[in-house]
Amino acid sequence: MAETVYNQLKHRVMSGTLDLDASDIRAVLIGINKTGVNNPDLDFLSDIDALNAGATTLNANRIALTTKVVTLDDTNDRAQAGADTITFPAEAFIALGICFYLNVGADTTNVPLMFSDTGFGSGVDLTSGGMTYSLPNGWLRGT
Repeated sequence: MAETVYNQLKHRVMSGTLDLDASDIRAVLIGINKTGVNNPDLDFLSDIDALNAGATTLNANRIALTTKVVTLDDTNDRAQAGADTITFPAEAFIALGICFYLNVGADTTNVPLMFSDTGFGSGVDLTSGGMTYSLPNGWLRGT
């Protein structure tokens, strides 16, 4: 299990060029092979898709986050970016993790922000009923 915050997210937040409430942030599932996905230097979704000689696969379904909100949690000493629950449709796909990204067009310009494989185990099979991904503590937390 691993979470990765890509350097692009760090840079864009610190430079003020990314608004986590207003930007077009989407989620995509990653399958086949996730080796190398945790490299924080990856700049574009096409970089992820090219990993492992093209053996890493980005799912075709891209789900836009809705009801995005950034909250301050002084009790737990953190801030978090949250959104509504995401539902991916049923299809022949084994998900190994999820990547949140800034949608700006094609995968050669879409920017990965955060990857997580927590809760995916050896893979989640979407064949029989799809997948619901809940974000009870946000999709991104800063502590």
